[in-house]
Amino acid sequence: MDCMHDVAPSDEDLIALALDDEALPEKAADHLATCETCKKRLARYQQTTASLVSQFYRSQCPSGTELSYYCAGGLPDAERLRVASHILDCPLCRMEVEETRQYLQAPIEFPVPAFSPRALVRRIYATLVKQPQLQFVLRSDAIDAPWPRQYKAESVDISLHVSRTSSGEHMLIGILTSTNPDEDVETLAGVAVELYPMPQLLESNGEFSKMLPLLRTQVDDLGNLVFKPVPTGVYTMILRLPGREVVVEGLAISET
Repeated sequence: MDCMHDVAPSDEDLIALALDDEALPEKAADHLATCETCKKRLARYQQTTASLVSQFYRSQCPSGTELSYYCAGGLPDAERLRVASHILDCPLCRMEVEETRQYLQAPIEFPVPAFSPRALVRRIYATLVKQPQLQFVLRSDAIDAPWPRQYKAESVDISLHVSRTSSGEHMLIGILTSTNPDEDVETLAGVAVELYPMPQLLESNGEFSKMLPLLRTQVDDLGNLVFKPVPTGVYTMILRLPGREVVVEGLAISET
């Protein structure tokens, strides 16, 4: 399907127009506007371009999840170096990384139940409760416990489970209850919860304010919380309760 007119655009001109929206010479553009044969030629190239883009666009780029973990410092060293090397040569991924970092650095406001401004924020380390004996164990034993796990922090009981999403990624699910009659699930709704990688916490001497969490979520009105997707690793979870922050250590997420 060719046009024999003297001013008809060449195949190269039509390909440049389809790929990069490169303008045609004036006479060729005027001819294209009135020539059905040339319009069909252009449509064929545009269809081919769209098909190629749909199959190969960013096919060699890291996934959005990998880029998010890269920005949050959650990738292993080898993966982090691979992504960093790719970003140097890929303006699209570089732009996405810049936007993600801006998002992570932006303050996120979570609705927190009101409490007295005079109240001091206390740090409480949750204690693992072994099942079925329901005996308390040392914090250092937490990392070896199977799932699900039960923790207690004063009046707050925390049940943690590991499951998988429909795509096979890990997710950490929590259920909060309280033995305090004045602290039901409705008062816990909206509490901010954060997940930190353990190696980074060790480097920062446990100062959560000095680093960004890998994931953030909130407790819903049923007392539930969900983190997803969670890569394999060992984590510390922080619950920002009114006047208290509850620390749950040694949450090991593995493939097995």
